[in-house]
Amino acid sequence: MSLDKLDYVLALAEERNLTRAAKKTFISQPALTNYINRLESQLGVKLFDRTVSPIQITRAGALYIERMKKIQMAENNLFSELRALGLQETVFHFGIGATRGSHWLPYLIPEFCRRHPEVAIQLHERGEAFLEDEVRQGEVDLAFGVLNTGYPELCYEKLADEDVLLAVPRTFACVAGLSAAEGTPEAPHLLEPSQVHGQPFLLPYPGNGFYRCAQLLLGQAGVKPGRILNYTNMNTAYQLCAKGVGMLFITPALFDRFLPALQSQMAFCTLQEPVYSRTSVAAWRQDTPHAPLIREMIDLTRELLLPRLANP
Repeated sequence: MSLDKLDYVLALAEERNLTRAAKKTFISQPALTNYINRLESQLGVKLFDRTVSPIQITRAGALYIERMKKIQMAENNLFSELRALGLQETVFHFGIGATRGSHWLPYLIPEFCRRHPEVAIQLHERGEAFLEDEVRQGEVDLAFGVLNTGYPELCYEKLADEDVLLAVPRTFACVAGLSAAEGTPEAPHLLEPSQVHGQPFLLPYPGNGFYRCAQLLLGQAGVKPGRILNYTNMNTAYQLCAKGVGMLFITPALFDRFLPALQSQMAFCTLQEPVYSRTSVAAWRQDTPHAPLIREMIDLTRELLLPRLANP
């Protein structure tokens, strides 16, 4: 197993064709075939089913690619930290959920880097369910997200209360009669659970920050979804909801401030009153050596970002 040749496996997984994968990686097809044969022999499993066209990834292949990507990321992080030590730079690991990061980081990171050119910042964008453990283990210095806040060795600070609404395509019968002024993030429309029972839903995979929240709200309302499309990327799910694929639990403050164009295609609803709300927090270890940087990142968030979420 060689990280420097992982691109060969990734190219074949993407192209599903040996000739195109070889061209993409700038080697000959026989050389690529020989490498895949040697790798599968070394591992003792088939990574690809090459008896069909297009080539299919096996379960073992999917697992190999997932784990090797993580190893590659860990190696890149290690090299970055070693380089920083050689240059006597400070390395600051900042964790944030992938969806939240896509909306928040463009406002925070440029200003943070401008103020601290001597700091090598490493971003950890992943499911919020994993961030707290990474802070506890020292892999992340500061994490933002909706976290458990139950670990005594960590410090927590509230960032914002975030309403959770049910976005419903306006083509769905249960909201088709609403005017444009009804079913907005500021004035959500109350739906009866019976109106959404059996309807198609976009639901997150476990590990996504919204997984527990979606399961809780469905359970409290006694709603059993119809067709379910699981997603990893909330931005993608939001666009699919706007196209009428299914209903979606969402924090509108993220999207109606940063992606407002699709809002008119959805009605924002709630299954309960008062509207369910969750709290985003910052988390860090009590024994952190980066307390000043953590304080500044939190203060930057309050200065540059939270007002944008609060003000229409």
